[in-house]
Amino acid sequence: MRALFAKILSAVLICLTTSTLAYSQTNEYRDSESGVSLSLPPGWKWSRPERLGDQESILFLKEPGTLQIVRLYVKVLQPPENMMPAEKMNRRLLKQAKRKVEQRTKEGYENYRLRENSCQLKAINGRSALSWVADYTQNGRNMAEYFTRLRSENANALFYTRLPAEQLDDFKARIDPIIETLQLP
Repeated sequence: MRALFAKILSAVLICLTTSTLAYSQTNEYRDSESGVSLSLPPGWKWSRPERLGDQESILFLKEPGTLQIVRLYVKVLQPPENMMPAEKMNRRLLKQAKRKVEQRTKEGYENYRLRENSCQLKAINGRSALSWVADYTQNGRNMAEYFTRLRSENANALFYTRLPAEQLDDFKARIDPIIETLQLP
């Protein structure tokens, strides 16, 4: 009887260990056309990239539970840009954030504006990156759009998502670790 109990207990422990390892692993996304890759936590889903043109695509990422959608826009640069100093790339990223505000305003977003002091320059996997927040109003509700743009000499990538402003900080804590895994060619 003890031997049977020991075998059952061993089997249960093996099953628990195996299932824990399986659920702690991440999902790897790789786009063979653009050369972009990233890691997603268990439960996150992605769509097949929607090709917008010859060198452009959008990937839709969906968080489990909340079903919050994050878009990843990627443009492969043809021809590739010359390497440039980080300071010059950072200035370019800041200009692109301002252009995004102009674009959204033209698209008709109500009260669309760059959140003061939200621009954060950083490096992600050796690439220049900028995160920022824009605020706007939708049907009387305060909304936020969160962006992170990465650049390399070969590609331009932009993560963005829209959500109620009060949910932004919690969501940033969940999405930023994913953004940090992005690899550009």
